Amino acid sequence: MVQRNEKPTKCPYCHGTGMETISNGPFIMRTTCRNCHGTRVHIKNPCKECHGQGVTQQRKKVQIPVPAGVDDGQSIRMKIGNKDLYITFRVGKSNYFRRDGPDIHSEVEISLSQALLGGTVDIQGLYENLSIKIPAGTGSHSRIRLTEKGISRINSYGKGDHYLHIKIKVPKTLNKKQRALALVLAELDDTGIKGTISGIVNTKEGRVIEGDAEFEEYVNMIKNAIEDVEDDKDKDKNSDRS
Repeated sequence: MVQRNEKPTKCPYCHGTGMETISNGPFIMRTTCRNCHGTRVHIKNPCKECHGQGVTQQRKKVQIPVPAGVDDGQSIRMKIGNKDLYITFRVGKSNYFRRDGPDIHSEVEISLSQALLGGTVDIQGLYENLSIKIPAGTGSHSRIRLTEKGISRINSYGKGDHYLHIKIKVPKTLNKKQRALALVLAELDDTGIKGTISGIVNTKEGRVIEGDAEFEEYVNMIKNAIEDVEDDKDKDKNSDRS
């Protein structure tokens, strides 16, 4: 603030009060001393580094602690020297996860076979990859909750949840074997939903599959396989009775 071996003296302009009186006609105004800027002292030979201000401007790299679970727009106060620094966080968007507070959401595609029969699917978790069980009969837009697999709660204990939104990936094209299997399943459909199904004819006796000769060969093979299984079961029952 001052050169070495020099002491500051009382400001001669404000007489060490830090304030000065300014007259403007009939008005008298008290304001901060323009010479000492309210410091009450006068420095004849000010420091060349700080120019008598007592502080210098410097650039300094600091490490900012990021609290676990911090949300977009939240701020923290950090002490740097004798100053308080307020830091506002901007959290980048994810291409995979959608955030809702401590909870996260993501979409998961499963096959039609997985939806009908159940199984497992590998997904990307927030902290690690996970293998998730898919119940048989899972519908599109079903939601699966993974408890405590979300983001840390910033003002409390524990973590949020990870919600999986299921989407069934339906094949756009089918080969003849796949179409034959789908039509046999449609013929056996007893969900009661009204309407028609392409390749199925509604008759008084029930639903009947229509198709060309080559296609019907696959259908008959599937039906015969089902009937053979049913016949074997009937034989087993009869043998048990006898």
